Amino acid sequence: MRLTTENTHTGYLSTIKQQLDDINLNVSSVVLVQDIIRGSLIEVNQVLKTGIMARQVGSLATEIVSESNYMLDLAANDPHLLLFAEDVARQLKNRGINLVSEVSSFVLREGENVLMDFDKRDLLLKKVILELQVMRALVYSLGRSMYWAKQAGLLRSLNPYQGFINQDKRKVDELLLNLKFLKN
Repeated sequence: MRLTTENTHTGYLSTIKQQLDDINLNVSSVVLVQDIIRGSLIEVNQVLKTGIMARQVGSLATEIVSESNYMLDLAANDPHLLLFAEDVARQLKNRGINLVSEVSSFVLREGENVLMDFDKRDLLLKKVILELQVMRALVYSLGRSMYWAKQAGLLRSLNPYQGFINQDKRKVDELLLNLKFLKN
């Protein structure tokens, strides 16, 4: 009787062990599937980030072209406004050349699989976006300075003594007004 009970108990224990092994196998499978899903979601997230950054690069390039066309429209009627563009055009050229050289040296340094590494690709895209934002700001500010130069007139914009002349006029008007009050 004791032997039968021990055999039954051993049978139960082996059944429990087999079921625990099955549970462990199932949990391991679930953890493996969870890791695969997590890795896939990370890759999808990185692809979406890259897509958003690429769209931002396209948007910045479109804005730069649009602002440049605006400046060309301003300069078409008043070519003397191009005097304001020389320095900014030089800065834009230098920034563009520096950006191209940085990107090409980065790609050559990292090898052919540079675009497969999300961190390196994000770093490169962030650098490109930052430079394009600076270039857009330069073009925008140049367009606005050309616009206001056109509005104010070329000679007044180029005259470095205009502020002093205006200040002198105000002082003369103030003196004349005070003289008028003293006579009365």
